[in-house]
Parts: sequence; C-alpha cells; structure tokens
Amino acid sequence: MKLKSKTTFFWRLHQLFFCFTLLVYGLTYFAFTGHWVIGFLMMSLPVLLVIHLILCTFWLLFKPRKASLSALALLLSFSFWPRTWRISPEDAPPQQGEITVMSYNLMSFDICQYLDGIHPKNAFNMIDWAKNTKADIKCFQEFYSFDNRPDFNTLQQFKKAGYYTTVAHPAIARHEKHAFGLAIMSKYPIVKRDEREFQDQNGMLYADIKIGIDTIRVINVHLRSLIVRFGRLKEAYKEKDYDQGKSETRKVYGKLKNGFIYHAEETKLLTEWIDQSPHPVLLCGDFNETPYGFAYGQVRQRLSNSFESAGSSFGFTYQNAPRFIRIDNQFYDKKSLEILNFQTRRDVKYSDHYPIMGRYKLL
Repeated sequence: MKLKSKTTFFWRLHQLFFCFTLLVYGLTYFAFTGHWVIGFLMMSLPVLLVIHLILCTFWLLFKPRKASLSALALLLSFSFWPRTWRISPEDAPPQQGEITVMSYNLMSFDICQYLDGIHPKNAFNMIDWAKNTKADIKCFQEFYSFDNRPDFNTLQQFKKAGYYTTVAHPAIARHEKHAFGLAIMSKYPIVKRDEREFQDQNGMLYADIKIGIDTIRVINVHLRSLIVRFGRLKEAYKEKDYDQGKSETRKVYGKLKNGFIYHAEETKLLTEWIDQSPHPVLLCGDFNETPYGFAYGQVRQRLSNSFESAGSSFGFTYQNAPRFIRIDNQFYDKKSLEILNFQTRRDVKYSDHYPIMGRYKLL
C-alpha cells in the first residue's frame, strides 16, 4: 500500500513536470519576452530533455505504460532538434557568384598572454590564419589592432591583403591609436556603415557591401557575456566552505540575471536594425547564449540560421568550459541568399572560440 502511494505521488510529480516542460517549450519557441525570469526557464530546456530521457527509461523498466508521458515530451521537442544537432549534409559544389563568410571571436589575438610571454607564437598564428584564410567577408569579435606595435598593426595587414575594412570605436578606446572590438573585412566595397556600443567590446556594427549590382547588409554583433565561471563555486563546496559556496552561488545567479536583462535590451536594438534594413541581411556574431535563448529566438523569427540549414553534428563553438555550447552564429535572409555549406572549424584552436564559415549564393 505504501509502495503504491509513493508511486502515485511520483506519478503526480511527473505530470506536473510534463506541464512545466510544455510551458518552457512555448516560452522558448515563441520567445515573446526577454524577462530575466523567463531567461532562466528557457536556459533549462536541455536539462529538461535529459531528465525526460532518464524518466522515460525508468518507466520503461518498471511501468512501461507510464513511459508515454516523457516519450511524448521528447517527441514534442522536435522543433528544437535542428537547433541542437544536424546530420551532415552533402557539400554543395562551388557555384558562380557565391560568397564565403567567416565569423570569429579573436580573443584580442591573445595579446595578454603574448605580453606575459605565454605561448607568444599563438598570437601570430592566429593573425596569420585570420588574415590568410580565404573568405570574401570576415566578421570579427574582440578584434585588436595597435598602430604602435608593428606586429599587431593588424588593420593595416588586412588592408594590404586586399580587404576593405570598418571597425567599431568603443568609448574605452576612442582616443587611442588602436582598434578594439568589432570589425568587418570585405573583398567587396563597403558603401555605408554604422555602429552601436553596448559596453566596451560588446555592440553592433554593420556594413552595406556592394556585390556586383546587389547590396547586402552585413551585421556583426557581440552580445554581453552570460558565461559564468564555476571554478570558485566548485572549489568552495569541495572544501565544504558552505558560506563561501552560498556567496558564489549568489554571484552566479546575479550575473545570469543581469545578463538576461542586458540581452533583452540589446536584442531590441538588434531586431530594429534587422527590421529597418533596406537590404538583405546577413548577420554574424558571438551571441553569448545558447540556441534556446531570447536573442536567438527573436532573430530566428526574422532570419534563417546557417547551422540549422547546412551545419553538421552539434556545432559547438566554445573551446573552454562549459565547452558543449553553440554561442557563435550566422543568420541570413533566405529570400535573397541561399546557404550552400556551413562549417564549425573545430580544428582551429587559437582562440577560446572556434571560427564558423558559411558559403552563400545571392539569389
């Protein structure tokens, strides 16, 4: 009798959890609000799927009929599958009129470790790779160029390599002889540009690029970071310093909360740029959030995601912990652009991010 009572109670909890999962599905799919509370709920979606997978297995072993609820939850998540994993498509052959687009967070060319004498060759290897890898358009986040350091006068190096260039001018570096933050490089003429700063290196930069008789608007965005460092939190609980653990937990919570608030404000500005563009939009950038976040959902309602259309595997783009996340993206206007191929270059390990490469054809 007691066993039956416990099973019934657990089943009721399971039903409530199923309803909660449907709520998170709806909030994530429609992405109609960027409220920070909703941000926490949306971020939980991958965890919910893992729990349902465990529950489904559990019920199959002990009460197979009750496995249907979690099985249904997993099936109803089908609209999020393309955001998570892709079967590798066939690589489209080269086509006349195609353009190749790179997006890469350069980690300021690893200048800090270079100045400290730590792996100094990494900085120059990254500069050479970013400069010499073939791509018609290159969107960089955390770009760095300093006129008084010949080896790091990277803006001039890209110009000599045949690129038209435009860089953002954050207030922190506006009166210095260097570029810092967002940059767009193009083999085609840049006929107009504009920028919007969020904070320091974070912001938006666009370039209207003339390709033959067509003009496209390339937007490069770097949203503020939601990446949280769990090292101190893990260390506190490992040493059983629970007061310090509680303090670190509050810090993590506060950083995530503020990040969700910032992203809501930044997403409003980004979607205005997309909606008001007189030209087809190709958007690149470091979103600093997973494919289940508010910014991703809002942009996805307006543009197609290149990984979802032509990527492969999970497409994780961040090299450091937590590693298994895709936070760098390319989006495109499918009415004017066709995606031919999309790659996450996980073989290129110079930065804490991997570069992403897309091939497109103008329609």
